[in-house]
Amino acid sequence: MKMKSGFLFVMLLFVLVLAACQNSGSNQGNGHDDHQMKEHSDAEKKTTASLPSDFNKQAAEGLIVKNTKNTTRLDAKTPEELSIKTSQTIWPATHKQNRPGAVILVSKDSWQTALAAADLIHHPNNGPVLFTDTDQLSLNVQNEIKRLSPLGTSDGTQILAVGNFDKQALKVLKSYKVKQLTGEKPAEIAEKIDEEYASSAGEYPKSVIIGSSEDRAELYTLPSVNWIAHMPEPLLYIDNQGIPEATAQALKKRDGKANIYILGPAAAVSEKTEKALKEYGTVKRISGNDPVTNSIAFAKFKDQDTDFGWGVTDPGHGLSFASTAKPELALAGAPFSHLGKHAPLLLLKDGQADQSVYSYLADIEPFFEKHPQDGPYNHGFILGSEDDISFQTQGILDDILEIKSKDGGHSGH
Repeated sequence: MKMKSGFLFVMLLFVLVLAACQNSGSNQGNGHDDHQMKEHSDAEKKTTASLPSDFNKQAAEGLIVKNTKNTTRLDAKTPEELSIKTSQTIWPATHKQNRPGAVILVSKDSWQTALAAADLIHHPNNGPVLFTDTDQLSLNVQNEIKRLSPLGTSDGTQILAVGNFDKQALKVLKSYKVKQLTGEKPAEIAEKIDEEYASSAGEYPKSVIIGSSEDRAELYTLPSVNWIAHMPEPLLYIDNQGIPEATAQALKKRDGKANIYILGPAAAVSEKTEKALKEYGTVKRISGNDPVTNSIAFAKFKDQDTDFGWGVTDPGHGLSFASTAKPELALAGAPFSHLGKHAPLLLLKDGQADQSVYSYLADIEPFFEKHPQDGPYNHGFILGSEDDISFQTQGILDDILEIKSKDGGHSGH
């Protein structure tokens, strides 16, 4: 009887242990499934991030501010006004260390010249681009130059006038050392700018950006402005006829080893031109189907072999926003990629944040694990007035740029 009881006790104990193990395994499995479901849910949330639709119509009434917690608006209607505001934001000029080396003057009448001239913002000038008329410098531009009190570059240049300025117009700058770069066609002026950079740096950069100088392709070429303001690579132009002689000469100076990056789809730079460019080096194309997705593609692109490209695919960055309806304002805001938060340019279709922009910003949305003060942070520069980019759009951008808790919401504050 005792043996039978002992056997039953052992069997009961075995059954209980087995049940516990099975239960434990079942719980582990559920935990793993829960984790997978959470990961899938998070991924689904990111890929399906959709624009807000429930708006407050009174949000813009009675506003006395232009900025929000995650955006800074450069409130201006003209490229001259925005270039001065950009200058005053980036170069306080309160002491020697934050005064520019030289001021770059460009014409309001040529986007091609203004865009290519951005290559000289960082080196050798460390200075702003100011927009003005070719036949007369406005009093506002003259006053900004006086405020900046440019130190001069290594050769003493304090004002670099890029384009065909009237000599009479430049006479008001007689107390400064002025240098002028001229060219009859976009490709020619771009070649001169490339040459100016190389003469100062002591060498030609191996990498170049190729963009179209045709007006119909302006919005595709435009995103290059923030990169060349930030890095040594120049912008060289092609046109409807192919590769202009000035561009060919600039490429030849790379001895057949140029790293050539075409910016824009085949509608902007043809496949025939792409094939012809291969004579001068390796060719890669960065493009989107429209100006907005094209600007996103350029912001995301990174060539690991040459280190060319922004590679902004994670949080912790500055970003500039400009309307496709006001591309000239994007040109005036280019220095935001040179100092401060080094921001690539994103285009908004007619000043509106569409789904492609919103999805990209959702992909790089910042999250904190424990403490929001540890970052990372995103920040946006809004280039233009509320007529160009509305306060509603600014609010949408401000929210998607905001750092949030990984656990959801903004808990921990």
